[in-house]
Amino acid sequence: MTSQHPANRGGPVAHFGNVATTLSAARRWPLNEEAMRPDLYEVRDRAELEAIRALQAANRHLSYVRRRPSRYATATYDTLHAGQDPKGLVSGWWVRGPRTLVLAGPSRTGKTTAAYAIANTVHNLRNWVIAWTAADLSAALKPDGDENAYDHAVACALLVVDDLGRERVTDWWLEQLQRVVDARCGNERRLVVTTNAAPDPGEAYELLVARYGDPLVERVIDGGGVVTLDGVAVRKVVTDW
Repeated sequence: MTSQHPANRGGPVAHFGNVATTLSAARRWPLNEEAMRPDLYEVRDRAELEAIRALQAANRHLSYVRRRPSRYATATYDTLHAGQDPKGLVSGWWVRGPRTLVLAGPSRTGKTTAAYAIANTVHNLRNWVIAWTAADLSAALKPDGDENAYDHAVACALLVVDDLGRERVTDWWLEQLQRVVDARCGNERRLVVTTNAAPDPGEAYELLVARYGDPLVERVIDGGGVVTLDGVAVRKVVTDW
């Protein structure tokens, strides 16, 4: 069997979203003695690996930006009012907070904005962030949904699950949600959950247990923190047009 020079071998194809790169096409090896040096192979391989990582990061960035609702694109810690960041627990969570953060409270108190202030900040630090509503995550995990949804939901640096409690809860969804939470907790990956609940932490816990069951809620809460937002409703009512 005749051996082939690396330049003539078919290289693997790496797919990232809609981007496909044939690694072998990127190689242009001169057929001389210098090209056979192992150290040069290592340099080329490292360069290819860095190119793959850059493509991966770019696709993750685009995915986050495209999925993020435009109204939350400018959410930062500076845009939060005091009621959305009590005692700095929201703005300080990524640096010094527990593994999981549950933002609970009545509707229109700024929970989603606070969650996206965290998500945008972490994303701008070049971390892999994925944000879903609970309903959209449920749809994505279905067999006819996004084939990468589960793997990405458990592997990203930060997962935001918004509006937990507003989606349709079925046995199938409880099983999928348990799988995601178990995987993230088992690997110490960060999680932010927002949910409409009573401002009292005890009542919020009971409401979540009644809907999702004690095992799932305990998994989320254990080693995590609950911040209740119960300030003035955050809304803009147009009265003149």
